[in-house]
Amino acid sequence: MLDYICTSGSLLGISMPTFFLGLALIYIFALKFHLVPSGGMVTIGNEADVVDRLKHLILPAIVLGVNTAGLFVRYVRSSMLEILEQDYLRTARAKGVVERLVIVKHALRNALIPIVTIIGLQIATLLGGACITEQIFSWPGIGQLTIQSIMSRDYSTIMGLNLLAAVMVLLANLLTDIVYSVVDPRIKYS
Repeated sequence: MLDYICTSGSLLGISMPTFFLGLALIYIFALKFHLVPSGGMVTIGNEADVVDRLKHLILPAIVLGVNTAGLFVRYVRSSMLEILEQDYLRTARAKGVVERLVIVKHALRNALIPIVTIIGLQIATLLGGACITEQIFSWPGIGQLTIQSIMSRDYSTIMGLNLLAAVMVLLANLLTDIVYSVVDPRIKYS
């Protein structure tokens, strides 16, 4: 039952467009229940403290995270289903290793190798999703700056933002390679 719920939730998270989810969350949590603010970075007229900024950050963070989390759940599930059929896990169980330790130490660690690759590749997708999310929530950031630069044909700013995005992707790939050696001890960099 838990598998069906997680699979359905991840499929819903992947397939729901960012703009629709953002507008739905604004309607439900900001307009109907008045739990969080609907947009902006700070409440106008109030002092900009950390708590106020965190309240304004809740909905945009959820919108950016839902799609990525759904994707990761699907990849982890398929990777774990493939790994759980391996002979070395059957051997560990036969030796009397506790099932939880078999799953966490042996199966999950080996299932994380393709997931690390996906995490590194998702940095560029998050940058693209930030443009839409920042527009919906009126959040001043790189996404808003990108759209304003495109609309005003400010080519030097666009090139600078593209350079920044490229550097972030390169750093994410470097970090991915470093994490590979932590996750898989067979990989050695010399």
